[in-house]
Amino acid sequence: MVELIRYLRGYVKIKVWGYSPERFMNLCTNHHIMLWGMENFGDYYTMYLSLEDFFSLKTIVKKTRTRVAVLEKAGLPFFIQKMKKRKVFAFGVPSCILFLLFMSRFIWAMDFQGNVSVTDDVLKDFLRESGVDYGIRKSNIDMEALESAIREEFPIVTWTSGEIQGTRLIIKIKENDLVNAAEEENKQAGKEEQDTMTASNLVADCDGVVYSILTRNGVPQVKAGSEVKKGDLLVSGAIPVTADDGTVKNYQYCNADADIFVRTSKEVSLRQDLTHEYQNYTGREKKIPFFTVNGKRYTLPGVKCKYLKYDEVVEESQFCLFGQIDLPFYTGTITCREYLPVEAYYEKETAETLLYDKLDKIIVNLEEKGVQIITKDVKIEEASDFLTLQGTLSLISPCGVSQELTPSAVSGNGIEGAPDANDNGE
Repeated sequence: MVELIRYLRGYVKIKVWGYSPERFMNLCTNHHIMLWGMENFGDYYTMYLSLEDFFSLKTIVKKTRTRVAVLEKAGLPFFIQKMKKRKVFAFGVPSCILFLLFMSRFIWAMDFQGNVSVTDDVLKDFLRESGVDYGIRKSNIDMEALESAIREEFPIVTWTSGEIQGTRLIIKIKENDLVNAAEEENKQAGKEEQDTMTASNLVADCDGVVYSILTRNGVPQVKAGSEVKKGDLLVSGAIPVTADDGTVKNYQYCNADADIFVRTSKEVSLRQDLTHEYQNYTGREKKIPFFTVNGKRYTLPGVKCKYLKYDEVVEESQFCLFGQIDLPFYTGTITCREYLPVEAYYEKETAETLLYDKLDKIIVNLEEKGVQIITKDVKIEEASDFLTLQGTLSLISPCGVSQELTPSAVSGNGIEGAPDANDNGE
């Protein structure tokens, strides 16, 4: 506090020498002139005193026949005096402070914590659609409504908390670890589709021979060993109601549901060129500094990368004031790494391995969809500058898609004497 008062009043460092410097200091004390930081250099003394007391030394200097010289000036009065000569700087400092205070009223950064299935980009897009984006005034954010909207939009999110630190919006969420986001979405879509249908059939979505059928709802129209074409009726959603004499007098309608697998096949045709190009890096790099304002990147004039072929690695950081106020300014560097394109040639064994790798990816993708691979009948043929893999995969694949059923389209044909709903076979 004492230092602050001294700075506001202004003070000077003086040098005192002459006939009796000691008497000079004693008289200053008698006249209630505060001296501090005194140092003895033999022939002279140095000390500090306030600017106001400095102008009271004239009488004491004459009495003690000493001489006084000002060595340093410090404090607000001297700072103001300097600023009068630097009007642009004097105007710039308060303008800068006012600008920073104004910018601190807005959101310039967003952090998301705890999200796994719901990515940062998805959350940012949702916030943008909800009217929360970079540059929004902090007072315009209804945090409680925003938290509720996130939970409603993403069923996998069970808990949400939002807070503002400086100019940064922090969204903390917790996901239900037992629910997969994709499964939840498919379940919701299936439920909506089911609700819109008063009744539905199951029809084939591929050609093949029925391998097994397990009916949960509806009347099966095929059995194990039946050959089906795409679009054929598999399970009817019209359940016949028979009279005492065995005739059909009415129908009850439902959404047909069954697990149906068919034997089918899939043709595969893959190609692998024997020649290929790879990037041979020379080790030369060029770093280009840049800054970004409002999403637009600027580099220094005349600073360009003159390499013919190169990769870019961008490193960017946001300007943060006092570790709290994030401003919409970014700085960083673009590292250009030069490379030379080199044409190379695959050995036949290597090319065959690459073809089989592509085939394995197709098989893995099918297995993820519940398809069983029975046999693989493929062969590789060689041309002048490429190899081809062609063949057939024998599969046991899930079959059946829902198709809306209207009572007017229901016929009694094919319903009576239908096969057993739980018929399985090879």
